[in-house]
Order: sequence, then C-alpha cells, then structure tokens
Amino acid sequence: MTTEEEWWIGDYAEEIHDYLRHKERKRLLFRGQSPQLHMRKKMVEWMDTVCQKLKFCTTVQHLAVYLLDIFMDNHTIHCDHLHMVIIGCLIVAVKLEENDNLIPKNSDLNVLLGNKYKLIEFVQMEVSVLNFFNWDVLFPTAAHFAEYYALYAVQRSDKHENRPLSNYDLVKVYVQKYIDYFLEVTILDPAFINVAPSLVAAACIASTRMCLTLSPPWPLLLQKITSYNYTQLKPCVELLLRALDIDMLMSKKSAERKASDSSHCSKTNGCSSPVSSDCMVIS
Repeated sequence: MTTEEEWWIGDYAEEIHDYLRHKERKRLLFRGQSPQLHMRKKMVEWMDTVCQKLKFCTTVQHLAVYLLDIFMDNHTIHCDHLHMVIIGCLIVAVKLEENDNLIPKNSDLNVLLGNKYKLIEFVQMEVSVLNFFNWDVLFPTAAHFAEYYALYAVQRSDKHENRPLSNYDLVKVYVQKYIDYFLEVTILDPAFINVAPSLVAAACIASTRMCLTLSPPWPLLLQKITSYNYTQLKPCVELLLRALDIDMLMSKKSAERKASDSSHCSKTNGCSSPVSSDCMVIS
C-alpha cells in the first residue's frame, strides 16, 4: 500500500475504505504500561526527524508509531536500545508503505545510530517486530484514512465566512497544511492511540474546516464518506483545537521573546507550529 498507488482515487476506493474500516477493528489495545512511556514524545519526535531526513511518506511514520507503541507496551526494553527499536518499527513500516527505491540500507540506518550495531542486528530487530505481530502488520492509521477523506475536505460549493470561496486552489493548500498539522498532533498525543483511526482522521478534517471557518462545518458529503456525524467527532476535535491553541500561544510567546531580544526590527520566518497564524486568512 504505497503512496504511489493512490488507492483513494481509484475505482475501488470505497471498497478499500470499507476493508480498512473492518481492519481497524482488529488493532491491538494500547494499555500504556511501558516503563519508557514518559519518553514516548521524544521518541516519536526523533522518529519524525528520521522520516523527514529519509523522505518517508506520512503513512510510514504513522504505522511505525503504532507498531512502536504496541511493541513497547508488551516488552521491557533497555534504554540504550530504544532507538534500535524505533528503527526496527520503521523498517517494517517502510517496506510495507514505500516504494522499493526509498527503502534504506541497514548500513545507512546504522549511521543514524552512530554505527554502534552489527548489520545483522537490524535484521534481527525487524524479525522480532514481525514475529510479535505474527507478521500481520497491515494496520490502517489515521494517515491512511486522511488521504481518502482529504479529497472531500473542501468543495467549491463551500462558503468561507458565509461568502463564496474566492480562491478555491488556495483554500485547498491551507486545508492540506492543517490536515498535516493535526495528523502530527495525533501521533504525539497518546490520547488518540486507542481511538479508531478513521474517526481520528475525520476529526482532523472537521478541525481543519473549523479553523478555516468553512461552512457548513461538517457537510452531508463528509458524513456520508466517513460514516461519522459531528457529535461522534466532537471529543477528538476539541483535543485537536486545544493543541492548536497551545501551539499558537507558544509560537506567539516565542516570537515576542525573539523580538525583545533583537536590537532591531525583523520579520520572523514562521514558528514551531506546523501551521502559523497567517494560515487563518484565506480570502
């Protein structure tokens, strides 16, 4: 299931979506019992750095994070080997989700770990992850569903602040930025782990539309495509919007500190949040 295949725009998109909805019910329960649970955020952030460096698609990262969560939830891992476990989960995910030409060599991965492992240990780690999941690692994630739902996230008939969209293509750009941001929020916050990925993805779409003041907020088409009404999405939407508020507040404070520390006026080049405040203006 690689990004290149783009199943979500094919003739069998609806059937594949139904299969993924069935498959998501078989995801393993996360119990939050790993001794290193307090290190999870840093581990996911390090994985994100690796994914960006190696240009892995979003579904690779989301699948790898899920595999990591469940694997660590059921094993006691020495702190010195945590990064190797992350790499093991990434290897499994990338072989499932990416094209062959983007699958890195174990020697390249070893460089990321300071060349401290034998290459055979990467194979052993990969097999350990696969064996734990009984070689059934085709787990749908919010990123998989978001690819499909994003096609319907904005329509030309939508309104922005009760006015027709003046620049539909520009709106689509901002919509994707917000979706990407909210997807990142969902893998950093363990509160989303046991929530159905399809619901999480739908909540990302709904949150995006709310941020961009698109109306109707949750149109009938999206209800039909996702099979969720807004009441079902509301708890997740509230978590996502709260995360955005916190990020934007932190970004504002950071910008103010930089401005006060500077001896002359300068324009900031953005902020830590993947979505900056200027994305709010789309007309």
